[in-house]
Amino acid sequence: MASRFKNITSTDVKVEKSRLNQLIDIISLDISSVSNRKKYPSFVTGLVTPVTSSLFQTIYDQDYTYQSSNAMLDVAFGVYANVTGSSVVGSELVTELSPTIGDGNKLVFSTTTSTMMREKINVYKQYAQALLGNADSAFYSPFEDTTESNRIDEAIFINVKRLFKRDNIYKGSFGIKFFDELTGFDTAACPDTQHGSVGWSKKLTGNLFSTSNNSTNTTNQPVMLIDKDGSTNFRIGYAGEIGSLYKTVDSGANYISTPCGLIFYDAGIVVLDVKKIFNSNESVTGIIDFPDSLAVNNVVFKTGGTTHNIPVGKRAIGNSGSPINFYGFLKLATLDDIIDHFCMSRFSSNLTTAIAFQNETIVNSTIYYCNASPDDFNYSTNPTYTDSTGKIVVVEDTNDIPFTYITTVGLYNTASELIAVAKLSRPVEKNPLHNLSIRVRLDY
Repeated sequence: MASRFKNITSTDVKVEKSRLNQLIDIISLDISSVSNRKKYPSFVTGLVTPVTSSLFQTIYDQDYTYQSSNAMLDVAFGVYANVTGSSVVGSELVTELSPTIGDGNKLVFSTTTSTMMREKINVYKQYAQALLGNADSAFYSPFEDTTESNRIDEAIFINVKRLFKRDNIYKGSFGIKFFDELTGFDTAACPDTQHGSVGWSKKLTGNLFSTSNNSTNTTNQPVMLIDKDGSTNFRIGYAGEIGSLYKTVDSGANYISTPCGLIFYDAGIVVLDVKKIFNSNESVTGIIDFPDSLAVNNVVFKTGGTTHNIPVGKRAIGNSGSPINFYGFLKLATLDDIIDHFCMSRFSSNLTTAIAFQNETIVNSTIYYCNASPDDFNYSTNPTYTDSTGKIVVVEDTNDIPFTYITTVGLYNTASELIAVAKLSRPVEKNPLHNLSIRVRLDY
């Protein structure tokens, strides 16, 4: 009777690594649809008429209330600012507000000229800590050039969920398409409930934004941001491999590429430079949440347009005679309003591709070659293999050679403890006339 076990030597073991890629295509409608975006309104600010807001939003591949929905992206907005001695350095959103420095270098902002500025700064610091290893550090695009003009002072952060990015995003495959300007839309075609110029606003009934970027009258085209040389020009940082994103604009026969963001391949996080991508002087019109604001009646957003009554807890911006630019909007708006604007007004409500990339799954494999010589495993320890007299039941004559059918291979450690089981696709006969080799592959 042969032994139940056979030792596997180092020459019988091979280790290899393979990579699997999968194309991920996220459409514009998934991002712009209100029902696909989940909010977490946990932050409350204001005393008389407080407003609530999320610190980030999650985008799903369908209505997020469905059990079959999958979370694809997290979207957040952050602002860079640091206290140096008695002064504040960083985004002009912060410096123009001239905050005072309180205990623990905490910045104190006026509640009449801004909303959630400390939270916007803290979001930036959280990403800096996770991706750069230092909460006080700043992002730069391109990553290796720390010239002040390359510093990302206002950032939109896009986190790709693990289900879609897998182990990492494949370098050189990422692209995102959206509108960097909205002034090209035909404002005359916009219904008055959208309040005209920039193509977005919060409706008075419901927490929604409407957009005119589906209009056939538009003349502006979306821009494409790509990691055009990610496979050859990347850096290794605190959070792994890092590449630069480039804004590509068709200028006649040539494309102009401007670095305007970063992609952290291993973390699956994209950092967009708001200042380089969007027009900061673009006029913004609409209604936003604003703490402790009183009701305002007879607000007109367009010349000759309908008057609107603004309830408490809301604020009209960009109304007739009171223009406000995009940077002014970023100061006044809550994080929810900023993310809503980005998702609904910068992406079309159709089935065109908005974000595309290849993910990468790294499969580490150990291959065990289990060799059975002619004298090995020709007998079974199964009690039914023999009858009561000890005769092998699968042979007709006592002089016939014994044989077995191998269906399973077990891998044991040095303490004879079973640690892995491999099943064959069909039973394989083993007898003293054959030398059998079974290849067992463990993927992890």
